Amino acid sequence: MSEKHLIFFDGDCALCYRSVRQILKADDKGLFVFAPLGGKTAKEILIGPNAHYAKEESLILIEDFRSDERRFWIRSRGAFRIYWLMGSYWIGWLCFLPAWMGDWAYRWIAKHRHRLRFGWERPEYQSERFLP
Repeated sequence: MSEKHLIFFDGDCALCYRSVRQILKADDKGLFVFAPLGGKTAKEILIGPNAHYAKEESLILIEDFRSDERRFWIRSRGAFRIYWLMGSYWIGWLCFLPAWMGDWAYRWIAKHRHRLRFGWERPEYQSERFLP
């Protein structure tokens, strides 16, 4: 298995699905798998010391999710870290900045994402890339 990283996303958000489709298209190495925030996988992983992440209404990236050395990235830092992991360093380096620098824009978009028009197309599910 080549996937190393798990991305939780809002399964009721058209913008989130569009982002998942873009990542699938760009992720030619198969680094990422996906799961909805309200799904079974989230309920299994976001527990105990990681339970506070379940309250986030945000993208959650878990780097090396199958290892004991998991790293959690949320909001803007998670989005920029995805770019970094795919080799798009020209924008991915922003994941190293303090969260407050990018999260103000991320929070505004997240707050209004259900009102913005992004079209509603679920990505083509590739069973090996989507967890329940």
